[in-house]
Amino acid sequence: MPKEYARSERVAQTITRQLAMILRNDVKDPRVSSLTITDVEVTKDLRQAKVFVTSMLEAKDEIDDTMQALDRANGFLRRALAAVIDMRHCPNLLFSYDNSISEGARMSALIDKALNSKD
Repeated sequence: MPKEYARSERVAQTITRQLAMILRNDVKDPRVSSLTITDVEVTKDLRQAKVFVTSMLEAKDEIDDTMQALDRANGFLRRALAAVIDMRHCPNLLFSYDNSISEGARMSALIDKALNSKD
């Protein structure tokens, strides 16, 4: 018998899918609509969801400005999410910037530079 997924994992997948569509289709602010959701972690009691987002922006002040805009849109995003998911309570959304993609690209560039300098 296959292992069952925990309910929090299923809710996290649903939130990822639905929130990505809301960001792409319904949000008017271009700073927020250009974000990509990399992961969602939902607590066991399904009351809080930590949403990890990333962007192609590299400047620290642009990232901070985007995260502030995302925090201002939090209420709208939560209401829109509550309208499309079938749950008694919509989780509180906590947004966190995920810099793993930019760090991975930086590390890859350093490795390429080190390999090219040996030749």
